[in-house]
Amino acid sequence: MTNTLINNHKKSLRTHYKRLRQGLSEEMQNQYSALICAKVLKMLPEKPINIHLFLPMQGAGEVNLQLLLATLWARGDRLYIPRIHGKSLEHIHFTKDTDLVLNRWQIPEPALHHPPASIDEISHIDWVLTPLLVCDEAGYRVGYGGGFYDQFFQEFPQVVKIGVGFFTPIATISDRYQGDIPLDHYIMPGKKLTFEHR
Repeated sequence: MTNTLINNHKKSLRTHYKRLRQGLSEEMQNQYSALICAKVLKMLPEKPINIHLFLPMQGAGEVNLQLLLATLWARGDRLYIPRIHGKSLEHIHFTKDTDLVLNRWQIPEPALHHPPASIDEISHIDWVLTPLLVCDEAGYRVGYGGGFYDQFFQEFPQVVKIGVGFFTPIATISDRYQGDIPLDHYIMPGKKLTFEHR
């Protein structure tokens, strides 16, 4: 998909790709999500790992990573999901018994009685599957503008950063700044891209 009708500033890209994503039928969103999840599963090492992932915002048409959960739990992978706390993310160990509530953005997150992971636990997270609207060919992502994941990546640079989305990367994001952290991999329907930053 080319990007000739809009400029490549994050604000314009955010508006444009939200509209494009909302324009996908539910059937297409489900089909694309299944293809993306299949690619994620093919990437997994043989032994269980620690994975941070997100649950889709209701009504936003995000990639549905819930399709991964049964397989990851069966493999013995240890899962974490985010909970927004002020201007940062908490990371909560996620099991079949975790109670979920919808936050103000309609994102399912663990109820407050579930304690956040310790710094030691977070430092042992191997992969982070991160949401985005689009990324560029260098692996820089356009999210929702909160900066939550860039802050996470700055604090814990050991994680492998894997973006998941429905659209082909654009050439470049014109208003990247020094605090932006690029992805290591990007998975879109049927395809995985790797960026050489490490």
